[in-house]
Amino acid sequence: MVRLSETERFLIESKAKDAGLRPSTWLRQAARKARVVARLSAEEAGFVRMLAGLANNLNQLLRFTNMQGLLHETKKAAQLLSDIDHLLKRLANDDR
Repeated sequence: MVRLSETERFLIESKAKDAGLRPSTWLRQAARKARVVARLSAEEAGFVRMLAGLANNLNQLLRFTNMQGLLHETKKAAQLLSDIDHLLKRLANDDR
């Protein structure tokens, strides 16, 4: 027995229908294939906050260098910002 919101029930029923399965069968198969990922530790959460702060500061610096016409620095900063954004997206998509 599993309690679900209406949205969760609709989502499961839709996915089960698309797969040609009963919702209970789809849910059992999904549970077997699920990958469990540990939550972020306090230290890791601190790193994520720090990384987000760095991205914010870098974005401000990028705007400043762009306004001042510092093209070379703007390109380097843009690449760093892109790298930080990629890391944050990977963390967000890690089902934590």
